[in-house]
Amino acid sequence: MIRKVIIRRFKRFDEVTFDLPGHVVLAGPNNTGKTTVLQAIAAWGFAFDRWKRLNDFQRHGGAYTKAPITRQTFSAVPLRAFDLLWRDRTYTGALEVEIQSVQGWIITMEFIADSTEQIYVRPKPNVNPTTVRTAVLLPVFVPPMTGLSTDEPVYQSPKIDQLLGQAKPGEVIRNLLLQAHQSETAWAALQESIKRLFGYELLPPNADGPDILAEYTAQPGGTRLDIASAGSGFQQVLMLLTFLNTRPASVLLLDEPDAHLHVILQDAIYGELRAVAAKQQSQLIIATHSEVIINSVEPRELCVMLNQPRMLADNEERARLMKSLGVLSNEDIMLALDAPGILYLEDYTDLQILREWARILEHSMYALLTSRLFWKKTVSQPRPGATGIAAREHYDALKLVRDDLPGLELVDGDARPEIQSTPITGQGFQRLRWKRYEIESYLVHPDVLARYVEKIVGTGAAPLHVQDLRKHFAETYPPAFLRNPLGDLPLLLSTKACTLLLPPALEAAGLAGIPYTRYHEIAGVMKPEEIHPEVKERLDAIQKAFGL
Repeated sequence: MIRKVIIRRFKRFDEVTFDLPGHVVLAGPNNTGKTTVLQAIAAWGFAFDRWKRLNDFQRHGGAYTKAPITRQTFSAVPLRAFDLLWRDRTYTGALEVEIQSVQGWIITMEFIADSTEQIYVRPKPNVNPTTVRTAVLLPVFVPPMTGLSTDEPVYQSPKIDQLLGQAKPGEVIRNLLLQAHQSETAWAALQESIKRLFGYELLPPNADGPDILAEYTAQPGGTRLDIASAGSGFQQVLMLLTFLNTRPASVLLLDEPDAHLHVILQDAIYGELRAVAAKQQSQLIIATHSEVIINSVEPRELCVMLNQPRMLADNEERARLMKSLGVLSNEDIMLALDAPGILYLEDYTDLQILREWARILEHSMYALLTSRLFWKKTVSQPRPGATGIAAREHYDALKLVRDDLPGLELVDGDARPEIQSTPITGQGFQRLRWKRYEIESYLVHPDVLARYVEKIVGTGAAPLHVQDLRKHFAETYPPAFLRNPLGDLPLLLSTKACTLLLPPALEAAGLAGIPYTRYHEIAGVMKPEEIHPEVKERLDAIQKAFGL
């Protein structure tokens, strides 16, 4: 995976550095260089792969051998002439793209001007031969979905790459489905995601004829429909998930994955992409100007593209970025017209945890929390000058759009006793408090954390880590809690779990530094009987609050 990219003289950039702390979302107005960053990484991957095919990993006269690339075979960026890759079309010398990997290696690829129809590529000589021989990185550029062709024959990989480089994914989506179907695991995962997000059954593609047949049904046993007859949002999601499931351990360069998607589905697809990427051990680099996706991103993973790229420092900066004139955004107005209700949560991490619990409990609210939810971060008591507005103020503004829209605020049970629960009537603005200090307090469970530790460190190394974890619980918590972790220990009612309880437990097990944004992974390994009864009560209450 990539931890830093430095681009020199490539298209709009003279020299610019991007730090990548894992997944990254590039956000900003149009024409600020978001797609250019993705193209630069894709160009690096294409050039490095073509150069390695020379099978000559030694320097000659102090430099590596140059590999020629013609414009017709250059599938990383659509071009009518190679000078368009150079800043200001100054087609002399070399442009450079430097990749620094999390594995520690650094490789700078040179793109050397030759003619408008050909360039040469090679690593810079400061990279040692062992590094260029052994380094592996698989960047995959995924452009926004285009219209599907009516007929699509089976293509070989070079042709697929070429059409993708020309930003024509709609002409190869059936080939991508064919690739997915060749892997039982990838196909099952893809079918499950499509079923959950859309309720559709994706049928196996058929390549026996001159063209690939790719169909789905809107319900089990229903009429078979060609994927070309589906909506553009479905086609976009299908393409994205097919890429993720068929290219494990890759760097996925997603250009506007929210294209063609309703705002509710934009939030759902970002969560889905992250979940699939985690399973596939892939890295996501996403270019977008979707407010919905930006609001779902942890600030440290959000890079603002203005005059110069800059990673955001905190939630306050993200809020300033997103603050719009007035109380409501255009998305708020659109969502208010369709949604069954609006859910206000402390942060997006609460939603991730709720989704995992609903999945494990097989609760009927799982579908809503995954793909149909209209939610906002709640600001219960904004300080003077603070960004954002209170949930109640936002809800009152929404009522100007739709008077019968129900709302529910789910707040932590921490040191704000004046904010009390209200009756759940299915009408108006309603509020619930967690009995424990916060939602993460319900993750404090010795057996659950032991299972999570085993998942992270592996079965072979787990015993010693788990032993240290259980020793921590034995020394820190009373025996009554160890016998019944679902009991409401006073410590869990008065102490912030995500900073004072979970980190020490994980550190004792040798997992220091796990960010709170990953705590939904703990919820994901729970068993139904380990989930506190109050969780089901809250899921039931959300359902009742929205009249579902």
